[in-house]
Amino acid sequence: MIVDTVIVGAIKAGYIAGSGDGIVTVRGQEDKRDIYLLDSSDLQVVRKTESLHNGHYMFSGLDPNKRYLVMARDYKKEYEPFVWDYVKPADDLTIDEQQALWASWQTK
Repeated sequence: MIVDTVIVGAIKAGYIAGSGDGIVTVRGQEDKRDIYLLDSSDLQVVRKTESLHNGHYMFSGLDPNKRYLVMARDYKKEYEPFVWDYVKPADDLTIDEQQALWASWQTK
């Protein structure tokens, strides 16, 4: 499901992305793990993805007025899940800009 907001003629949608200090790491190194996105109001799973080997991930097409819980879970069962709650999606990039950002992470 994609929820878009029209702002001054430009289509923008909320997104949550693992970048900067928000990338997935294991033992201090960027790594690939399962990432779950839950609706903070009822804890229903909205989406599931997997971070790239460089730790980046992205959930796009989100309602920027909602809040979400983001959980990184270790499928190897070596570490407890890491959770960020009440995360507000960013809406500073257009959908095209979000796709370009995601594409730039594919080669890192």
